[in-house]
Amino acid sequence: MRWTRNDSRTTTEPAGQAAAVRGVSRRLALAAGGSAGVLSLLSPLHSRAATATGSALGPGAVTSSGTTQAYSLADAAVRLAGTDGAAAPAGLAEDTVTVTIAVDGGRMLGVTFPRGTRASEVEVRTGDGRTWDAWTALPLSDNEPDAGSAEARRTVTASDPLWVGHLGAGAQVQVRLPRADVATARLHVVDPGVAAGDARAVRLVHSRRAAAPAAAATPQELSLDTGEEPVAPVVPDPVLPVPAPLAPTAPEPAPVAEEPVSKALAQPRIGSREAWGADETLRRAAAAYSTTIKAAVVHHTADKGSYSQGDVPAVIRGMYRYHTVSQGWSDLGYNFVVDRFGGIWEGRAGGITQAVIGAHAGGFNTDTFGVSMMGDFTSTAPTQAMLESVAQVIAWKLSLYNVKSGGSAQLLSAGGGTSRYKAGTAVTMPVVMAHRDVGFTACPGNTGITKMGWIRNRVDQLLQGAPTSPIAAKYAQSGGRAGSLGGSSGPETKTPGRPGAYQHFQGGSIYWSQATGAQIVKGAIRDRWASFGSENGYLGFPTRDEGPAAAGGAYSHFQGGSIYWSPATGAHVVRGAIRDKWSALGWERSFLGFPTTSEIPLPRGAFNHFQGGSIYWSAATGAKSVRGAIRDAWAAQGWENGRLGYPTSDEYDVSGGRRSDFQGGSLTWHAATGAVTKALK
Repeated sequence: MRWTRNDSRTTTEPAGQAAAVRGVSRRLALAAGGSAGVLSLLSPLHSRAATATGSALGPGAVTSSGTTQAYSLADAAVRLAGTDGAAAPAGLAEDTVTVTIAVDGGRMLGVTFPRGTRASEVEVRTGDGRTWDAWTALPLSDNEPDAGSAEARRTVTASDPLWVGHLGAGAQVQVRLPRADVATARLHVVDPGVAAGDARAVRLVHSRRAAAPAAAATPQELSLDTGEEPVAPVVPDPVLPVPAPLAPTAPEPAPVAEEPVSKALAQPRIGSREAWGADETLRRAAAAYSTTIKAAVVHHTADKGSYSQGDVPAVIRGMYRYHTVSQGWSDLGYNFVVDRFGGIWEGRAGGITQAVIGAHAGGFNTDTFGVSMMGDFTSTAPTQAMLESVAQVIAWKLSLYNVKSGGSAQLLSAGGGTSRYKAGTAVTMPVVMAHRDVGFTACPGNTGITKMGWIRNRVDQLLQGAPTSPIAAKYAQSGGRAGSLGGSSGPETKTPGRPGAYQHFQGGSIYWSQATGAQIVKGAIRDRWASFGSENGYLGFPTRDEGPAAAGGAYSHFQGGSIYWSPATGAHVVRGAIRDKWSALGWERSFLGFPTTSEIPLPRGAFNHFQGGSIYWSAATGAKSVRGAIRDAWAAQGWENGRLGYPTSDEYDVSGGRRSDFQGGSLTWHAATGAVTKALK
């Protein structure tokens, strides 16, 4: 439903629901989203979306309908001097106007303009028409989707949102801005709604059931002059599972339910989207995914409003609604948000372990994840609890992708209005970076930026304590990110069938089992193995890394056979007695060369074709090779189904030629004539 309001008269008119996306998919999902739309120039517009989403917090944790009221400022514009008699403050242009809007509830404010607007100074204040709070500057948002993406094409220019608490009956909002921007500006007043589970979610996310590691506050470089006592990090106990994603449109990565194994750091406690009451009908598109994670970007929300611990879920719901309904983004821009009390919360949907592309650092959303500190840290320092949780979630996420924080990351800019680098520019950045490193922004604030060294040191410290695994050791041995495998494309995960573990990388995979150890498999060989069921098929786990073969080929051995590949033949399976025979002849370097088929079963046996012949096997005859003119003659009489049956010998020399014996006789090739003669038993 959409409510359109003119003056004091409010009418209700039906409208199509904004962009419910029907299709999500594993690994790479971009679904069609609803239009961001430029709101009516003359009328305030109410956009409501109710939800009754069940919550793992328990019965009754249902989110009530939130609202977004959008008011055109054009008709309400009044000269600043005509409203309160005050002169325009320093820094504001003389031709500045103040617009007064009577509002109907709400807890968060923001101002939007058409996409591409170069708006400048915007300030807001709230009051009742007689007394007013102080003016608060609203800088234009310096977060954005990557240029050229479907998400970027439907966005508008907007200020950062401001949390103002409750706006009761008779509340008014004044907006002060340059006259040139009034005609297209809109004030958005967001009511995040009420969730019955907020109190419990806050209690669980902020509970302190574990003591901080002994090393947490001991190194000198980790000391914080905040005037607060150190806060113990939360225990690795996720509050809620991630809700089921929207319906797929392309392959997406493994769901969060796939459990990372011991190599990664223990997951800190993270409040899920369901915990903070996300209305999933507001999402405009399915999640999109990078192939890996290379770096973390630290932000602040730049919201100067003050919030209590109990307000936190509502503040996140307000940001989410503002990002989607007001700015036209697909979802909340950040991957994680951290409140000043140390609570960590899931941001953009798609899986907290996955490489979800956000809208947090224009030009650099791909291959990164954004962690935003809730608040404005221009002149105020983040709390120690907040900084500890920022470091905890960054270290945990990097550990999933085998990234060490002390190094650097190679990133490719997608460009855009807030990016410091043109599209296509390759840049080297710290693995843990500030938003201002890649964007034209002061984020994470002039005080927040002074804490980046502490965050990096703490992340390093946490990662040094990460457990190791055979897969992690194999990856390091192969050269890590600089080696042929490249970056991780997902966390280390238990295999779903036979006991073991695996991790996918940009250039291949590492599979481990107790019996085989950790082995690398990649490319066409990995694809062929997957077509036979991977480790759950008859081939089982790989028993050695992929190795080089003759003629530019490659091979991998498995518990139940081998796969050989060459540019001329592709990848094929050879196993059992046929593989043993081929091995005895010299593998691909023998006269047979590479296999041209995988093993093909027959009613009474099996065979593989090779570049230089075939190997046929039956229980009665064993595995024998047959080739050349003799094979051609045997094929002409019906292969093993002819009177000759299966071969009982390899080809051997006789006077004047070569011969192969069969169950029903023999075939002899005569060198002088090239003819093949048959002798039946």
